[in-house]
Amino acid sequence: MTILAIESTCDETGAAVGRLTANGAVEILSDVKASSAEIHAKYGGVIPEIAAREQIGAIIPVIAEAIEEAGVEVAAIEAIAVTEGPGLIGSLLIGVETAKALALAWKKPLIAVNHMAAHVLANWIKREGGTIPQLPAVALIVSGGHTDIMLMRSLTDWEWVGGTRDDAAGEAFDKAARAMGFPYPGGPLVAKAAEAAGEIPTEIKLPRPMINEKNLEMSFSGLKTALLNLLAENKQKIKERPELVNEIAAEFNLAVTEVLVKKTMAAVEKYKPRSVLLAGGVAANKQLRGELAKAVKEAGVAFFLPDLKYCTDNAAMIAACALLQPDYVDPLRLRPDPGLEVR
Repeated sequence: MTILAIESTCDETGAAVGRLTANGAVEILSDVKASSAEIHAKYGGVIPEIAAREQIGAIIPVIAEAIEEAGVEVAAIEAIAVTEGPGLIGSLLIGVETAKALALAWKKPLIAVNHMAAHVLANWIKREGGTIPQLPAVALIVSGGHTDIMLMRSLTDWEWVGGTRDDAAGEAFDKAARAMGFPYPGGPLVAKAAEAAGEIPTEIKLPRPMINEKNLEMSFSGLKTALLNLLAENKQKIKERPELVNEIAAEFNLAVTEVLVKKTMAAVEKYKPRSVLLAGGVAANKQLRGELAKAVKEAGVAFFLPDLKYCTDNAAMIAACALLQPDYVDPLRLRPDPGLEVR
């Protein structure tokens, strides 16, 4: 099946055309994206009304470009997929209503996609000479809104087994960035500063909340508070030696990584999966990718993570999710669902 997928959960508008291969991988024929991030940078974060307004102007050109780039005719598209949530309600409405209109006008089936499930299933996007994950699998979803550990018994049988009690890891990165004076979007800049730090001085130490508790739960709110206190205590030192901010960023990056890796490997030990999957925007973090890959390899389990371009929001992952677990819906009944639940 060849499908057109639409993504519009936040400040980016995406469209992709994809199809399923014989071995169960997803082949992406086109993946087009427009972003209003530069506009939001002036405000230090996403302004929902502005994001939706920008998407109104971008969505049709993005869809048209995706179809043209894929080299397919509308007649060859067998279904339309769209993100129904979670996300910003105004942004979701743009994507959902556009998909509904196209499904009715072109007489195509409509598939509703959960954004967070799509992040995980991006691991099935075809790679050069690559394989696809074998199930059951443990999946770590790490983004601005989610830090969850899922047990995947099959493509449709998922169980939440652990996650954060408060801030998501991506949210903690963004708040840390603001505290350290990095512009929006700041999370990736914290990781970049950490790379530039070199060795972390022993006197710079942040907690690893809940890392030694015998469960799969995490907490990042206290880590953020500890960072604020550390910055306040070293205010004068930072003025004298600005590179100290990089060293503090490195310690913060390491603290988050160690918690995520420890909890994921605890899930691996408990559930004995055939594969471990990493997904979500924070999956682009080099230290997390490297440390988790190392730990999983030592455990003798296959490790999968999406290409960097498929970690952040994109329509290719929506196509993958729609092809692997199609949820057909009545176009006249589909409504956006901004809730954070992964179904």
